[in-house]
Amino acid sequence: MGLGTRSTQTEGVLYACYPQPAFPAISLTGQGCELNCKHCMGRYLRSMLPCTRPEELLRLGFRLASRGARGLLVSGGYNSEGHVPLAPFLGALRRLKRETGLFLNIHTGLLPKPLIEGLAAAEVDMVSLDLVGSEETLRFVYGLRKGVEDYLETFETMRSCGLNVVPHLCIGLHGGRLVGERRALELVAGFGVEAFVFLVLIPTPGTPFAGVSPPTPQEISRVFGEAREILPGTQLILGCMRPRGRLGEEIESLALRAGFQRVALPSVRTVGLAESMGLEVRRLEACCAVPI
Repeated sequence: MGLGTRSTQTEGVLYACYPQPAFPAISLTGQGCELNCKHCMGRYLRSMLPCTRPEELLRLGFRLASRGARGLLVSGGYNSEGHVPLAPFLGALRRLKRETGLFLNIHTGLLPKPLIEGLAAAEVDMVSLDLVGSEETLRFVYGLRKGVEDYLETFETMRSCGLNVVPHLCIGLHGGRLVGERRALELVAGFGVEAFVFLVLIPTPGTPFAGVSPPTPQEISRVFGEAREILPGTQLILGCMRPRGRLGEEIESLALRAGFQRVALPSVRTVGLAESMGLEVRRLEACCAVPI
């Protein structure tokens, strides 16, 4: 089955997702980020391939495609308005899509309508949109004077332009506390969202949140339960940005028991647990949010 080819055969299946090397991440801002949000401070941009000019994106995209890549996660640091500065790259994205067939997943932020229309015209395959359900969190973590309704407006505009939008929610983004997670889920309830990705705050060295505690398994389980209640027909996905080790395995176990259909980079123990639960584990060499 090709990337982006939807399948209804997810009953009794766990997709174990491995994005590298077939689905690398690219940063359009290199290691730079104007916002320097408290949970990241640009640390996670360091592991992405830097492409700060459209011609660099084209060269890298063609080279990766020739070496067998199946898709790209196109991301980068946010500007002061809370989005990845995509405008100079729209033409390159359109050309990459048309000439290579790579599956393009674009991590955007709060895009203005002209950029949303530009992405639609570029025929990108998917948009990954981070949701935040609290104005307090927007100010505290991102330093943005935006509102929760701005996320809803962005989501609705993307959908109306024909983009396939996969919402993402970081549990415990507010320094490890649960603030607004349920509200974020409720924002997209009723839209028939096909997939929803959950992340969990990682206390990252070198950031203001280095010393905080991530949300507890009990808190994470509660959010998973609320997701099942609020988004009953949606595929739930556990993304790659989450704690590892013992807590990580517990999070993965909670996801399985909550009926998640996909887990990015599951531990060996989690794969064994899935099989003991009677699930068929299938390997997907792609970003976890790619339609299956």
